[in-house]
Amino acid sequence: MNQIITKMNRRHFVTTVATGVVALVQSELAHGAEPRHVFQQRGYYLCFMRMPTFGLPEWREILDDAASDGANTIILWLGGAFRSKKFPITWQWAKDHENVKRDFTRQLISHAHRRGIEVLLGFTPFGYDGVNQYPIEHPDLKAAGPDGKPVAEFGIGCWGWNLCPAKVESQRFMREYLRELAFEYYPEADGLFIESSDYAICHCDQCGPKFFDQEFAFVRDISNDVWARKPDATVVVYPHYFSGAKLRFSFAEATASKQPLDPRWTLFFTPHSAALEPTLIAKARGAWWWNEAPSRFDVAGIRNGVRKARDAKCSGYLPSLECYSYVMTRTEWNEPWLVGKRQVPFGFGWLKAGANPYRELPARAIRFIFRELTANPDLPDDELHTRLGREIFGRDWQPAQVDDLLFLFQVLNTDRNWSVPGALTTPGLVRSRSERGRLDEKKCTQLREQLSRVRAIAARNGDAKQSGARELHRITQWLSDQWTSENTALLKS
Repeated sequence: MNQIITKMNRRHFVTTVATGVVALVQSELAHGAEPRHVFQQRGYYLCFMRMPTFGLPEWREILDDAASDGANTIILWLGGAFRSKKFPITWQWAKDHENVKRDFTRQLISHAHRRGIEVLLGFTPFGYDGVNQYPIEHPDLKAAGPDGKPVAEFGIGCWGWNLCPAKVESQRFMREYLRELAFEYYPEADGLFIESSDYAICHCDQCGPKFFDQEFAFVRDISNDVWARKPDATVVVYPHYFSGAKLRFSFAEATASKQPLDPRWTLFFTPHSAALEPTLIAKARGAWWWNEAPSRFDVAGIRNGVRKARDAKCSGYLPSLECYSYVMTRTEWNEPWLVGKRQVPFGFGWLKAGANPYRELPARAIRFIFRELTANPDLPDDELHTRLGREIFGRDWQPAQVDDLLFLFQVLNTDRNWSVPGALTTPGLVRSRSERGRLDEKKCTQLREQLSRVRAIAARNGDAKQSGARELHRITQWLSDQWTSENTALLKS
């Protein structure tokens, strides 16, 4: 079968399979069954560049599991995490990244295709990881802030400066860098994910209100380059180039462009930076909705996300399931205690560095919930809990076990941010907050109550025979063990 597929155009193959799925869905609906899939594109947004400890075996596992979740598309944010020959400054920050050391992404893409998953290469034009290192050698390309002065360093993991897109050298660099990524390193990829900046624009005389016009010049050119080589490639862009709307992001106000929308583009929408645009959705090849819910173990957020995407007539739901494993070199999110420490994926501190976190109980459970709700956004909570109970704890599952698992989600996400683990997973971080006057009585009470229940869950499952219950015991016991008497004293009134 694999030999046959490789001789076919992959898009034709996927379309043929999709047609068969639609027919199967219609047949099932006629018999009163639930549809298998609501969205044409389903999958995850993954920050490959901020996961330096994962090698090819771990990434193969991640994609195998994504396929079992019903995913057929993965956004692999790759900027700065490949060994560019033309611009080596872009990966000096990531010398310990497994892909920079061994360059296995081509093999990974081939593996994804064997599992029926399309892979899009992700990056941000003129900013973020890799690209933001270019001003180290070319400081004159730094974007201007609102005060007209060059912008300050910014980053998550990779600190640098966003570029001014109005400068010829910025445009040349971006186009050559992306051509190298897409055509020389990973030509087997299925397209590009072009993530417009959500934190800054350039305020120079040529940019300012016309910033997105300047950025669009590159977006249009690289899209045409990709389509010239692969006419059926998926190129995902943000609506900032087409809507003309006033935008308010973390970088204050900006104005979207009113450029013509090529119907070959797929549009990407997010809660924080790209509002849904029904008129544009109707014109584009596809429209995908993103939110952060799976990465935050947020069941209600997944349900809201799939419903919002469905109701807006989006063709895809590709939320974040990202986790990080880089060493923090600067203070991020006002947490200096983390500087010099390696990020712990999802706060799963019981894992060794480089181990795959996506097969651990909390991640496995949230992936199952993603699978169920993308198949049926209106699945009642009681039925969802029943299915989750059977999946994790077996046919003799108990409602209290599901309640405990959902409570564990809350624990892991308490005070968590993109680069900051949940409070109860990291007593040292809680101590640092206490010493800086950032641990009030309300927070102490919350953490005391969480710790008390965690210890009760560990005790209740100490003699468990079923694998899911044993995992629940192992994790809650690990959490309990972190809170020695000295650490527990931090939480006293």
